[in-house]
Parts: sequence; C-alpha cells; structure tokens
Amino acid sequence: MRKDDISEVLESIGLSKNEVIVYLDLIRVGKSSVIDISKRTGLYRSNTYDILEKLLKKGFVDQSIENEKKFFYPIDPNDLLDYIKHKEQELKEIIPEIEKIQNKPQEERKVTLSEGVNSVKNIIMNQLECQEPIYVYGSSKEPVQVLGEAFLNEFHKERTKKKIFLKRLHSIGSIKRARELNALEYTEARYLPLSSLKISINVCGRKVIIIVWDMPVSAIVIESSAIAESYRNNFELLWEEAHLPNE
Repeated sequence: MRKDDISEVLESIGLSKNEVIVYLDLIRVGKSSVIDISKRTGLYRSNTYDILEKLLKKGFVDQSIENEKKFFYPIDPNDLLDYIKHKEQELKEIIPEIEKIQNKPQEERKVTLSEGVNSVKNIIMNQLECQEPIYVYGSSKEPVQVLGEAFLNEFHKERTKKKIFLKRLHSIGSIKRARELNALEYTEARYLPLSSLKISINVCGRKVIIIVWDMPVSAIVIESSAIAESYRNNFELLWEEAHLPNE
C-alpha cells in the first residue's frame, strides 16, 4: 500500500492530516522528543506538542520521561483495531440518543370509505394479505346476517390455511358463535357481558377497519400504525376482562 493510501485510511478513522504526519514519523523512527519530531516533520514545536497531546488522548502514542526529558513513541499498529472497536462501541451507545432527536418523516395516514356488501367482503378478505394476527370486536350477529354464513366460513378456511391467528370478542348474546370459533385452529374467542353493537372493529397490521352494519353496510378503513396500535391496546384491555364461552 502506498504512503498516500495509508494516510487516507488513517484520516478516515478520525486523525487530522498533521496527526497522521506525526504518527507515521514515530512509526518510522520510534521513540523521539518533541524537538526531534518537529525537525523531521517541519511542524512548529508548539503545534507538534499539541498534536502529540491529541494522539495521546486517542491512544495512538504513549510517552515516557527519561532524565527529566519527555519522549513519545507509537503504540503497536495492531492495537489500532482496539481503537476502532472502542469507537464502534461508543457509537453503538449513542445511537439510541441520536434516534430520539432524529427528525423522522411523519407516517402517511390514509382513510377510505366503502359501501356495499361486495366492497365489505373484499375488505375483510384483504386482511389475509397482511399476514398478521387479526383482532375483532363489536357486532356478532350482523356479520352473519349481512355477509352470510358461507362467506364467513370461506374466510376462516383461507385464514386457517394461511395460519393467521384471530382473536374475537363477542357480546353476551353470541356465546354459541364464540364456541364455534374456538373449535377452529388459530382462533380464540371470548365474550363480554354487553349487548350487541351495530358496528365491528377489525385490526390487522397497520389497518383499522370499522364496519357499520346499518344498510347499506359500509366500512371505514384507516391505515396508520399508531392508530392501529392504540386499537390493539384497547382490545387487549377488554380481552383481559372477557369470559371464555364455556365458563
């Protein structure tokens, strides 16, 4: 490797141009006084001393005193790897703090409204594309009445085939439906002692789907990681209070 290449590498790991000059001079000659280093490198003595102090702090050189005279000598070049590892560790430790103050772009949010049975069916089936657990709470009877038993059976067939887990909260009037769901793979259903609602809320990945079962049936789809996480947390709180259908 050429001298210029060596200098470039040393500069890339944090040494200034003059620090490289002094360090390489010591590598070639060995233990030297500030005066001798200054003469060989052509740097002013005061500048040379400042440079050596910086190299001392960075761990590239060491010093000794002989006959009341200070001498400097380079560390073993192999020890430079320890310097790099130390800097790498320091960087790892501050990365979390840097991320806290990082100006991250705002998450793009999207809200869409769809109406009609076929549109709602498509939205429900599209949940299987996110390949993440599905959380459902709200209306229990209306989905069967509006979408049909055959469609819901097909949805669960495709869901279990893809091994997508579903957690379902029913109202007290749909305990039988909760038992039926619990017989399926990748499914867990519970119920709350509440009357049935006219809406359902589905959460999957970063999507929240709010289905209003009044005719014409409609669905609001919100795409937002933060909003989806909030609904998931709310679901889990309700889940802890819910009952198993065989209790």
